[in-house]
Amino acid sequence: MKKKKKKLSRIITIKLFIAVFVAFIVSSAVTYMVLYQNCENRAYELLSYNTSGLMSDLEGETIKLMAETSVLPLADIYWKDGEEAARQALQGSNYTYFVRKDGTIFLSGNEEFIGKNVKDIQFVGGFMDNIFASFEDGSAGGDTIYQATAFPVKTLDGKLDVYYMVVISKDFPDATLVTALTIDAYESMGKDAAETVAFNRRIGRTGYYVVISPDNNMIATDYELRNKPFPYMEIIDRYSAGTDPNVGTYTTIVKMEDGSTTEHDYKWMADKGTFWGQDCYYDFFKQYNVYLLSLYPVDEAMSQANDTILLIVLIEVVVFTVLFIVLRLLIKRRVVKKLDSVNASLAAITAGDLDEKVEVRDSHEFDTLSNDINATVDRLKEYIAEAAARIDADLAVAKAIQSSALPSVFPPFPERKEFELFASMNAAKEVGGDFYDFYMLNDHTLGFLIADVSGKSIPGAMFMMTSKTVIKSLAESGLPPAEVFTAANEKLCEGNEAEMFVTAWLGFLDLDTGLVRVANAGHNPPVLIRGGKAGYVILKPGLMLAGMDGVRYKEQTLQLEKGDMLYLYTDGVTEAMDKDEEQYGEDRLIKLLSFGENYPAPSAENGIVEPVCDMVTADIQKFTNGAEQSDDITMLCIRYLGRGE
Repeated sequence: MKKKKKKLSRIITIKLFIAVFVAFIVSSAVTYMVLYQNCENRAYELLSYNTSGLMSDLEGETIKLMAETSVLPLADIYWKDGEEAARQALQGSNYTYFVRKDGTIFLSGNEEFIGKNVKDIQFVGGFMDNIFASFEDGSAGGDTIYQATAFPVKTLDGKLDVYYMVVISKDFPDATLVTALTIDAYESMGKDAAETVAFNRRIGRTGYYVVISPDNNMIATDYELRNKPFPYMEIIDRYSAGTDPNVGTYTTIVKMEDGSTTEHDYKWMADKGTFWGQDCYYDFFKQYNVYLLSLYPVDEAMSQANDTILLIVLIEVVVFTVLFIVLRLLIKRRVVKKLDSVNASLAAITAGDLDEKVEVRDSHEFDTLSNDINATVDRLKEYIAEAAARIDADLAVAKAIQSSALPSVFPPFPERKEFELFASMNAAKEVGGDFYDFYMLNDHTLGFLIADVSGKSIPGAMFMMTSKTVIKSLAESGLPPAEVFTAANEKLCEGNEAEMFVTAWLGFLDLDTGLVRVANAGHNPPVLIRGGKAGYVILKPGLMLAGMDGVRYKEQTLQLEKGDMLYLYTDGVTEAMDKDEEQYGEDRLIKLLSFGENYPAPSAENGIVEPVCDMVTADIQKFTNGAEQSDDITMLCIRYLGRGE
């Protein structure tokens, strides 16, 4: 079975939907990727900002602890109790000095340092000059300022790495306290400061800090994790100072939750990993011998992206839906409807209306298409007209040939007074498939025949001519009616590739006795009119001619009395239809032919038989009332008068 083709509008709708859907998916994916990357960048920026703030707070808190624990108490003794009290307090302290503005040490726990200049210590001289300058230009705030260096330097004896702090008071601008702390003491203070500044501090809503001691314990975070081992990182810290003590190499090996490790040669790094089952962006850096881990959950970082992408997806759904509807309506209006209009005109043309014109001209393409179709139809009309003219000429020749083949002169045998005979054939097409024939077989026998070929027009006419010739030849050879049909059947079956067939009724009338010897090959029963009453002559029919090889036909007889009429016809008579497709019918024919004593007025030449045929023809025309004739109407009427009549 041939597969039903889809409509163009449906195909365009499906293809357009796929295109819009793919565009929507691609647009949403690109938008999400951009938003995701932006959110990830903002997460790292947020971590960097918070970590920088934490480092700054940690530096300040460490300096504050240094001042409160080591420096300010000595400064208070000097400023309140005097130089001697300060000297006593400095006993045993090798790395704390009181210096003049020019940097000369005048008080120290180590007598060897008195008189030396503290500015000879790397970085400390410039450090002190900046602090004194801040008082002189008024930029220093408060009555006391303290500040520490952020790097380890050598002492005056060149042996110990320490961190230095300077404290100055406005009340004693020429006296400055400089103290040096060992690295261990300094980093211990840094550890305490880290606990203070990092504990319970948040990044965003749910991000937080973890402070990790050198022994890999968490010393400051939420209460649940405090003082527990840090399970994720193996921290190996190697530092080697170069010429510049502030420049060195730090190596940190990070072991993540999934067992993978990464190595970083930086004091500060940023990445993404999993901590306690939660994906986080993190910063990791070392300060004051502790490690600070800043964690910002990916879920929170991406929540804005998820909310934004949801909003954008909803907007894109609306936009792409509107776009799909607008494009579909536009295509349907500008293309599909125009094609439907063209197809409607083509359907009318295909149905035979060659006067139909395609008038779709709102675009160059459709204007060209309309012109091409109309030009093609006009050319087709010319071809059809030429072909019709040729066919009409051929049919006219065929009709003339067929008409010449059928007897048309009545009375056919004017010298014979034993019978009256008239026949007519009105073809439904230019040529028909019905035929009749009659011939004198000898001085006392009249042969007459009526037949109906299954085909119409030219093929039917050709088969009709062949059948008529074959039957007449056999009948005139002296064979009885049944044997005529038996032999004719064999000849007509030969080479009958078109599988056409003929119904026929053949009678041999003995003019002396009125006996009719009959052979019927599937034809309609004739009507016998006797004494003004009509009735069908029912004889057993045989198979139609050319229907099957090897068929043998049987002869039957019919006795006519003087004055009897035998009316033979084809099914075009009884099956003629009116406009409501109602058939003329056999009953109507019998009723018409049962005219009693009211015989039709005889004609001058053909007696009563011609008026009988004319009466039937007129009644059929009245019944059909102008309806198109669908089949050939053929009839033959014989009136037996007998010898001497």
